[in-house]
Amino acid sequence: MPFVTAKQRCILMKFKISLYVILLLITVRVFGQDKTVYEIKVDSLAQAGRLEEIIPYLEREVKKEPRNEILLRLTGFRYLQVNNLEMGKKYYLEALAVNPACARCYLNIGRIYASESDFKQALDYLDKAVAADSTDVLVYFNRAEIYFELENMDASCQDYTKAKKLLGKQGNYDPQLIKTIEESIEDLCDASKASYYYQRGVAFYNLKQYDKALAIYSSGLLKFPANAMILSFKGNAHLALKDYQNAEANYKLALANKQGLLVEYEKNPRFAAASRQELLTYYNAAVASIYYTDAECKIYAGQFDEALRDMNEAIALVPDLPGLNKETYFNRRGEIYLENNQFDLARTDFNHSIQVNDKYAVSYVNRAIANVSLIGILKKSKTMVGARLANLPFQNYLVLKGGASSKKVEPVLRVAVEDCNMGITLDGSIGFSYYVRGQIKKMLADKDYCLDLIKAKNMGIEVEPSLSAGCSL
Repeated sequence: MPFVTAKQRCILMKFKISLYVILLLITVRVFGQDKTVYEIKVDSLAQAGRLEEIIPYLEREVKKEPRNEILLRLTGFRYLQVNNLEMGKKYYLEALAVNPACARCYLNIGRIYASESDFKQALDYLDKAVAADSTDVLVYFNRAEIYFELENMDASCQDYTKAKKLLGKQGNYDPQLIKTIEESIEDLCDASKASYYYQRGVAFYNLKQYDKALAIYSSGLLKFPANAMILSFKGNAHLALKDYQNAEANYKLALANKQGLLVEYEKNPRFAAASRQELLTYYNAAVASIYYTDAECKIYAGQFDEALRDMNEAIALVPDLPGLNKETYFNRRGEIYLENNQFDLARTDFNHSIQVNDKYAVSYVNRAIANVSLIGILKKSKTMVGARLANLPFQNYLVLKGGASSKKVEPVLRVAVEDCNMGITLDGSIGFSYYVRGQIKKMLADKDYCLDLIKAKNMGIEVEPSLSAGCSL
């Protein structure tokens, strides 16, 4: 896959339901107690459809009893129900100030941090919730979700298992919660399934522990030698270690066994409700991502025609799903076209990339390269394809053929500078963007071209002496 992140893993493999905020609305009686007068009033307003009156009512009551823990918690909870996390957190913290042993406060503050993707803070509060009340299913369930996001599969499994055990003693929880816990255990914690191995492998990958990732993938392949999911992720780990030969070998095997990906989805209980078309969509996304990374290996090997064939396959398959970064597919193929001196086709792909995502900085800079290349005043001195994230450019290093531009080509160069400006505005962390803009400015005889070349060099880009003559680099 282009990006092996927890988010991407959820989209293509796990489709884990994000319940941090949703479960705030579950109305189970976790801490068995009778309803207070405030809860009765809130229920009455809700049943009458007067939802807008609930928070003002609670705020008035809090002013009368500012140290009433139950009232503070109830007010915080209602703010969460209208997605005002800041105010929800405020009232739960005030409840904690009244009662430092408030397990429900720790639980919900932890959920708030989780919904904000601050998983370390979330874990800290959920640990405190467990310490305050070790009998609450939701505490263990939510902490299991946090451990998953923090790539700790074993700890996640321990908490899911604990939550299931507690559920066996209690019978008042939402069926969806029970189903989610059981599915998570089956997906993450059952060593008889391939998912046990690739989920852990991806976790190690995301932690940049590539040797551990390879080890768990190899263990999995001893049991499932033709599992395309494990093979493709093993290829990703080799790619991260710049072992392009072994990466490509694993991608080749994964593609040879690609039908197994569809079987993997069909067997996964999380996809039980998915239609055949939905399953095929997920399958196409997974296969497209393998072609994408296989193309990267071939690019490193200088096999641009083979890489182009891979990218054609990838683009034909990749669906329009959130999180798949389809703009990177067009951008990658465009970069291959640049390598093959097919500048018009390259520009078309960069245009497509920007149409998919007009905030994708790299394609603007690459489009500038294509446009300038089309007027025939540049040549490539070399291509640097060192290790970098998949959404960064291939770093085509360009050198002037001649001196300053003529009046005929100046409008094209000005447009190219504007593309570079947009790319840098969107993402100023890519030194290559300054390198390209500096060259184009030099063609235009803009006096500040040296500033861009100096910036590029300070960001680790090699700047040739022929470009930097006259600059204090």
